[in-house]
Amino acid sequence: MSSMTTPEVSAGPTSARGPRVNREHLAQAGPYLLLMALCIIATLLSSAFLTGENITNVLRQSSPLLVVAAGQTLVILVGGIDVSVGAVVSFTTVIGGSVMASSNTKILPTVALVLGFGVLVGLVHALLIVKLGTDPFVTTLGTMLCLNGLDLVYSGGSPRSGVTPEFRGLTQNSVLGIPIVVYVVAVLTALLIVALTGSTWGRRVHAAGGNAAAARLSGIRVERAQASTYVLCSVLAVVGGLILLARIGTGDTGVGDAYTLNSIAAVLIGGTVFGGGRGGVGGSIAGVLILAVLFNVFNLLGVSNYARPVVLGVVVILGIALYTRRRTS
Repeated sequence: MSSMTTPEVSAGPTSARGPRVNREHLAQAGPYLLLMALCIIATLLSSAFLTGENITNVLRQSSPLLVVAAGQTLVILVGGIDVSVGAVVSFTTVIGGSVMASSNTKILPTVALVLGFGVLVGLVHALLIVKLGTDPFVTTLGTMLCLNGLDLVYSGGSPRSGVTPEFRGLTQNSVLGIPIVVYVVAVLTALLIVALTGSTWGRRVHAAGGNAAAARLSGIRVERAQASTYVLCSVLAVVGGLILLARIGTGDTGVGDAYTLNSIAAVLIGGTVFGGGRGGVGGSIAGVLILAVLFNVFNLLGVSNYARPVVLGVVVILGIALYTRRRTS
């Protein structure tokens, strides 16, 4: 009598992918869950947090960083980094405050001039990093030093305050109780999210960061995708600088220095992997808002500003540790 054996039923691809898919969804939702938890804690700690005036202030103050962090996200997605964004922000405010010269007729020429400057910086980065293969950190650090020097040479260290009231209206005026700049930033970031998630360019950016060699074998022009992110990053840093100029009304050297570390921290908090391939602008938005709420609570509770670098340093260390773990797993 022959015995029959029943073949083992293996867990198919769908079962094997299940836990991983759940982990990915959780990772994507994690920053927003953290933001919600932080808002609840902030409300319990200070009755002033959930007022309309304070929320409006948080949104207004975080608008420049939202734009700068979106550009930083693009570069990190392809495996790079741009530590010159803070210097670009500062340089934009100095040039903008000078060229505008308190004249409404010079607003558009000023905007065109600094945007062209952003494109130029991005193209230089693309040439050096993508074409010549220089290190992204060292290259953009050199740009940062050059721009900081040009700031001082051009301005002599003096603030430039030729910003018109009409230009400042971008951040001072509101529609339905919400600053105009918030609508502008919302539209801009929404377009970037759609481009990254629903376009051929977005898929190429993710592929270039995930596995550049495999992307090349599949016919993707990796260098073109990488170059585009560096150009967009510099342009978005300029846009962030213009928003900051409209908010503070003065161009000054060093006013954008904090945006470099803040943008990197926000991107890492938002779930974009340091090294490329995973993440997106949507997560970085949550990262920026987490930092904005956290620092706002510090102000409401009277916590010293000296605590901010400590928080940012911890965030960057944890982000790199998470990257290393995910890369080796």
